[in-house]
Amino acid sequence: MVTMEAFQDPHLEEIGWENFLGMTVGQAVVWAAQDIDPKYQNPELTTSEPYVMGSHATCSGAWCSGPEDLSPPEYFWGYNRMMTIDGLFAAGDAAGGTAHAFSSGSFTEGRLCAKAAVKYIKDQKAVGIRVSDSQIEKYKEEVYKPLENYTVGRNEITAGTVSPSYLLPIQGLQRLQKIMDDYAGGIGTNYMTNGNMLKRGLQLLDTLTEDLEKIGAEDYHQLMRAWELKHRTLVSQCVCEHTLFREETRWPGYYYRGDFLKLDDDNWHCLTVSRRDPKTGKFTCEKAPLYHIVDEETEKVS
Repeated sequence: MVTMEAFQDPHLEEIGWENFLGMTVGQAVVWAAQDIDPKYQNPELTTSEPYVMGSHATCSGAWCSGPEDLSPPEYFWGYNRMMTIDGLFAAGDAAGGTAHAFSSGSFTEGRLCAKAAVKYIKDQKAVGIRVSDSQIEKYKEEVYKPLENYTVGRNEITAGTVSPSYLLPIQGLQRLQKIMDDYAGGIGTNYMTNGNMLKRGLQLLDTLTEDLEKIGAEDYHQLMRAWELKHRTLVSQCVCEHTLFREETRWPGYYYRGDFLKLDDDNWHCLTVSRRDPKTGKFTCEKAPLYHIVDEETEKVS
């Protein structure tokens, strides 16, 4: 990455650091660890990151309502950032894959989401929501199950941390990253995937999902990691399903469908909406209209 020339200008150097620290704080930490100052050395660049998907192009996101003053009717259903489940609000990545929602965008999204949720409560929309004691006990049992898996299975450890009865969050995470890198267009395949690779990746993710019922956590921190992994695996399935459904290469440079190498606006200039059956875990996908809320002329003026 050529930074030395631009960073000789103090103004450009300031803007550059704002961008680096806003987009990827981890990159700045790596430079600090390797004693690299981008003002005096052009740093090595790798166009990937350790995320749930193979490449860091996003093909999935949760569908939530937009703001009332900008959204067409199909994009708005009563409260900004409320998802298709009534009373459930989302912010940041959970609201969908939106470019430039970096550090500053994350807390801005959070404030918007929280204010809308408070308005929902003030409007008495949550009055009818009831949670029974049996529901609470059921979820407690489910949430804490990894702790029980570890407590029961730790006596069967054969060597180091290897147990035939459970896997640890770090072991599952490495397995997930390997699947997504190899089959979902990761750096290991030069961001290339295709229909057959995605189908095989989904098979491996199904197997991993089954195995995660046996995930173990030795303390509360690892319990958090266990549930992060379960959620990442679900998101990874969604990524693969969407990439498989969309028969084109929508983000050249981030990932490629080897069997559909071109961007296809005639057939795919649209949004992809998916639904997951909670009982079977199966996805169904369909197209949804894409509206340009900010038109090109407005963008040129701004």
